[in-house]
Amino acid sequence: MRRPWAADRTTGRSPLTPSGSTAQFSIPVIDSGESGLSRTAVGGVVWQALSFVAGKVLVLASTVILARLLTPKDFGVVALALVFITYADVVTDLGVAQALVFLPAVARRTDAALTVCLAVSGAFVALAMLAAPLATSFFGHPEATGMFQVLSLSLLLRATGQVPDALLRKHLRFRPRTMAELNRALTQGAVSVVLAILSFGPWAIIDGYLVGCAVWTVLLWRFVGYRPSRGFWRLRGAGLRPLLAYGAPAAGTALLLCLVFNIDYLIVGRLLGADALAYYTIGFRIPELLIISVFNVISVVAFPVFSRVREDRHRLHGGYLLGLRIQAIYGMAAGVGLAMAAPMIVHVVFGPQWGPTVVPLEALALYAAFRSLGLGPHDAFRGIGRPDLLVKLSLLRLGVVVPALLIGASFGIDGVSWAQAAAALPLAIAMQLVASKVLGIRLSQILGALRPALTVSLGVALLMAPVRFWVVAPEPIKLALAIVAGFAGAVAAVLIIDRRLAAQVQTLLIPQAPVRLAVGAE
Repeated sequence: MRRPWAADRTTGRSPLTPSGSTAQFSIPVIDSGESGLSRTAVGGVVWQALSFVAGKVLVLASTVILARLLTPKDFGVVALALVFITYADVVTDLGVAQALVFLPAVARRTDAALTVCLAVSGAFVALAMLAAPLATSFFGHPEATGMFQVLSLSLLLRATGQVPDALLRKHLRFRPRTMAELNRALTQGAVSVVLAILSFGPWAIIDGYLVGCAVWTVLLWRFVGYRPSRGFWRLRGAGLRPLLAYGAPAAGTALLLCLVFNIDYLIVGRLLGADALAYYTIGFRIPELLIISVFNVISVVAFPVFSRVREDRHRLHGGYLLGLRIQAIYGMAAGVGLAMAAPMIVHVVFGPQWGPTVVPLEALALYAAFRSLGLGPHDAFRGIGRPDLLVKLSLLRLGVVVPALLIGASFGIDGVSWAQAAAALPLAIAMQLVASKVLGIRLSQILGALRPALTVSLGVALLMAPVRFWVVAPEPIKLALAIVAGFAGAVAAVLIIDRRLAAQVQTLLIPQAPVRLAVGAE
C-alpha cells in the first residue's frame, strides 16, 4: 500500500509524429541485441535503484520524524482513511497504462488511455466523496470522514501521471522517472514534517501526500515527449478495444493483488482499531521500505524487459532465473536480518512509545523474506501477455490469506503478523510451481536458483544471533554491531556458495564486459 507518510532532464524525447491516428512514437534507439538489451535493463535497474535508495532514505527520515512528532492514533486514523483509497488507486486507469507498455506506441491510442485515466479517476473521486461516511463508519471512526474525502483527490492527481509514466517505462527511460520520484518523496516529506511541527496533526501526513502527488505528476509530464492532441477525449477510432482487452484483466489482477497484500490493514483496522493499525503499519514500514520496495523497483524494469524477449525462450528463461536468484538472496538475507534486529530498530529509530511494534516487525520481516522466494511470475506472466494467470493466482492467495489473518486477529496484531508469515511460504512455492509449468522452466532449475538464498539467510542469522542475545551494550551500539554482523554473514555466504552469481553481477555492471541476459541457474 502506498502510504502518504512513505516516503536532470534527459534528452532524446519521444515526440509524436504530427498526423493521423496511426502515427507512431519516435522512441529512443535501443540495441535489440542481447548485450544492448541487457545493458539497457541493468541501466534501468541502476536508475530505479538510485530512486529507491535516495527516495527511501527520505521516506524513512520523514517517517521517523513524524513518528516522534505525532501520536500512534494520528497514524492509525490516516491509515484507516487510506485503506479504501488504496484499493481504488490501482484501478483508476483500468489497466490501460500497463497496456501502453505492452502495445505498439500509437498516438490516438495514447490519447484514449489518457481519457480513460481522467474519466475513471474523476468518477472514483466523486464516489469516494459520497461513500466517505460509510467507509469511515465501517471502522468506527467517523471523525476520519474529511480525511477520506480529501485523500480521494490523490486518485485524480496520480491518474493524471499514469500515461507519461507508462511511456517512460515503455521506452526504458528510467532516469526522468527517478527524478520525479525523488522530488515527490522530498516534497512530501518536507511538507508533512513542517505541518506536523505546526501542529496540523494527522492532516500533516495527508497534505504532504497530496503535494507530493502533484509534484510527481507535473514532473512526469515535463519529462515525456507526448502531448495530447486536440479533441483527445474523442474515443471513436482511437484503438480503445486493445487497451481494454489487455488492461482490464491487468487492472483486475492489480485490484486482487492489492486486496491480497492490503487485506491485513482492513482486518486490523476493522477488528483491532486505529491504535493497533498504527503499530502494525509501522511494523510493516521497515520491511516494506528495505525489501518489498526493492522488488517493486526491479519489477518496473522487469516487465518491459520480459515483454521485449517474450519470443526468445532461452533469454526469457535465463533472465527469469538470474533475477529470481538475486532477488531471493537479497530478500531472505534482509528479511532474516531485520527479524534479528527488530527490538533494536524499534527502540533506537522510533522510540520506546512504539514498543508494541517489535513482534510485528519480526514476523513481517520474515513474511517479506518468504515473499522473495515467489518472485518472478508476476512480471513474467505480464511480459508474455498472460495477465489472466495472475487473476487465478490472486484468488488462490486471497483464499489462503484471509482465513489465516482472521484466525490470527484473535491474538492481536502479533497473531496477524505471524499469520502473514505462515501463509507467505506455501504461496511462494505455489507461484514457482505454476511458473515452472507455464514458462517451461524445469523445477530443478528454479530450486537451484533459490538454494543460495537459504544458505545466505542462515549465514546472516548465525552471525547476528550472538549480537542480539549475548552482547551487553547500549542499543544503538548493538544495532550497529548487528548490521555489520549481518552484512558480513551475507557477503561471506555469497562468496563461499555462489561465486558464479557474484561474477555474473560484476559482468552486468562493468560496461566493457560481455553481457548475456540469458544466464542459466542450475
